[in-house]
Amino acid sequence: MVGFPPQVIVSAPLESLITAILILLSPIFFAIPLSLGWRWWSGVEPEHEHYREKVRRVLDAGLPLSRYRKELDAEARIVNIDPERQSRIEADLLYPLKIKHFLLMPSLIVWPLLGIFAAIIAIPLMPILRFFEWLLIERRVLLRIAIIVQKINRWEIIGIPRAEDGMKNPDRVLASINRLPITVFLGLFAFLIVSYLPLDSNSILILSGLVYTILVAFISVLRAATLSSMVFADTGNRRLLPMGIYVEEMIGPWVGVGLIFLLSRQLFYGTELRSDSMFGDPVLFSLTVLLVLYTATIIGVAVELSFFRSRAEHVRRSFQNQVIDRFDPTLYLFTRHLGSLRISPLMSLEEWVDRGETMQFTDLQDLGK
Repeated sequence: MVGFPPQVIVSAPLESLITAILILLSPIFFAIPLSLGWRWWSGVEPEHEHYREKVRRVLDAGLPLSRYRKELDAEARIVNIDPERQSRIEADLLYPLKIKHFLLMPSLIVWPLLGIFAAIIAIPLMPILRFFEWLLIERRVLLRIAIIVQKINRWEIIGIPRAEDGMKNPDRVLASINRLPITVFLGLFAFLIVSYLPLDSNSILILSGLVYTILVAFISVLRAATLSSMVFADTGNRRLLPMGIYVEEMIGPWVGVGLIFLLSRQLFYGTELRSDSMFGDPVLFSLTVLLVLYTATIIGVAVELSFFRSRAEHVRRSFQNQVIDRFDPTLYLFTRHLGSLRISPLMSLEEWVDRGETMQFTDLQDLGK
């Protein structure tokens, strides 16, 4: 009897699991070349790196770009860098795009297919955004939260000029893309959390859309309000925490770690957690995750266009004025020179706002610089 050579047989569940993991990793295969292309587009020539280093020195010194705008423009002319390239290089330093940003780019391809589903969520999202703006800003709930945070941590609230002030031809698109991942991953986070409820697949999709609209509306208003010069001064731990960065640090890690945990748990224990087809089949679950991710990306773009372009500046100024009325903070300049760090008072934050939040050369002269 002729024997057959041994064969490696892959079980169906294991094969499905491997396929599902490859599906989830597929955006990375697109993101890596896109990130390399962005790096090339922003500038990799020696003269570009020379200008990049000049900008980085200003930022490392703790000064806003507006202070050295003329000098940077002169440096760009010396090495024959046009204003558009200047803007790209400065944006790449101020709003760095990483792999997580390029993971969302395939949504540009599938948006005609997912646009209808995104619109179903995006349209009712607008009045919810307005409600949270009324609640957090007009009713001063966010100010009360800031007061509680300040008292619990025993922090001071001060002002420090933002580094991006004076940026060459500010690119609002790049600033929006830089904010986008948290907005998008919240949608996927909401979907995975709701998926543990004992509901059918359609109910889970509807409920996760509702939870997502509430989360993204609340966090969008919160992020817009804290995109300012206001800083928490943690003198006990020798730290300065810009309010915007503090909010990002509070949200980002929880969403990131939560996504990894929920995704891995559903993939490896899907059939034990749920028996329905969407969650029991790893391949179908992975495809659903990508659809949710790209749908949330389209919704995130809609939030950027409808809210951050039209209301964010009003929200920022309103909250900043409320903090000024409550705390009367001082504006400081936090600088580094030849290894020496110095924090120097400039003026009251109220005066800084009245002057249009711009720095003048006399401000540094008054500090003996």
